[in-house]
Amino acid sequence: MPSARSILGTSLGRFYPRSGSLESRNAAMTAWVHARVEQGLWPYALRAESYGPRARVKAAGGVSYAGINLTSVDYLGLARHPRLAAAGIAAIESHGVHTPSSAPLMGNGSVSTALESELADFLGRPSAFLCPTGWAAAFTAVAGVVRKKDVVVMDELSHQCLQQAAYASSDHVHSFRHLDDEHLESVLATVRSQDADVAVVVITEGLFSMDGDSPDFASLVPLCRRYDARLLVDVAHDLGSVGPGGRGALETHGVLQDVDIVAGSFSKCFGTNGGFVSTKDEGVEWAQLCFGGPFTYSTALGPVPLAVAREALDIVRGAEGAERRERLGRRIAFMRREAAVRGLEVYGQPSPIVSVKIGASPLARLAGRNALERGLIATYLEFPVVKQGQARFRLSLTPDHDEETLEQALDILVSALATAETELGGDVASAAS
Repeated sequence: MPSARSILGTSLGRFYPRSGSLESRNAAMTAWVHARVEQGLWPYALRAESYGPRARVKAAGGVSYAGINLTSVDYLGLARHPRLAAAGIAAIESHGVHTPSSAPLMGNGSVSTALESELADFLGRPSAFLCPTGWAAAFTAVAGVVRKKDVVVMDELSHQCLQQAAYASSDHVHSFRHLDDEHLESVLATVRSQDADVAVVVITEGLFSMDGDSPDFASLVPLCRRYDARLLVDVAHDLGSVGPGGRGALETHGVLQDVDIVAGSFSKCFGTNGGFVSTKDEGVEWAQLCFGGPFTYSTALGPVPLAVAREALDIVRGAEGAERRERLGRRIAFMRREAAVRGLEVYGQPSPIVSVKIGASPLARLAGRNALERGLIATYLEFPVVKQGQARFRLSLTPDHDEETLEQALDILVSALATAETELGGDVASAAS
């Protein structure tokens, strides 16, 4: 059994990759995970017993906890909205519970066609097509058009769905420092000096889920044009919650119609599963439709998520959506201000993602356990999900979190951190590995 210090000081990255058989090479990791579970230090297997601004969860060790829920990505609070529930029930009664075909083989119908049209209209773009998940949409957006000799240049913090798609599709994948346009330009200049004609795709996100920040699209779009590179943006976290009309960071920067490929998800602000891709060029779209594996070889969205997404889109683009975003904005400003008052430093810019800087993974692990025991259900992120030494709590807000609840959450976090520091004996740095 791993020692207590090993449990705190070793990261998941230590166990990947390993040689040997599938079973033997994972034995040490399994023992390490079990040890963390026994110590209440494994945060990745919480099972929800109830949802909402306050929730109840069962941890991996079997103990149940109730508390303030800041781990959900239900940014507009629509996941349990009565209109969405009614739309889902009506869809079951009219169309059943499943679409037993892929989209190219009768998986699409009048409801999916209507949602695609409404999405395109909402975004002010020529078209959009649906995928079974947000991951599938992002993967399809990349893998449907990128080939082995093409060049992909992506923000180093791009989501795993984008990274895996890029490395599966191209032998020439480069990264640039997070939100660093100067570094991106140097990479693009080098690529173009070596091949003036190669296809180049630049990949980034509208709102990064780890740091809660966004690119400066007003400068990024012309930069890509200058080097004849196509720009692909994943808007999973900002579409619906950001921008005056809920159209995300691209709306805020006035470039919705200028981005070549947009991929998005319904799982954050639209109360259901599913995703979409919107592409300016018809030929590029046909390539994604014909060669995007997750689109072509997965069964299409079922009646319930289709109906729920349509209803949610109607809310997002209407008066209620505007009111929810305004209320969410107040909660975000309050949370960031009160965090600073308590000496907590946060990443990024105002968004539903409030990432609180912690630093060492051992400190985050102990604080996470302490917070859960004291009534705060919050996600802490550690290496290799984030960079070494940059562990943080990612607090996800909704309009339904009132200010008193948010103050309580921050007080719990401060207390949990203080206790964790005492448990480490002030030797935070040496416990990290």
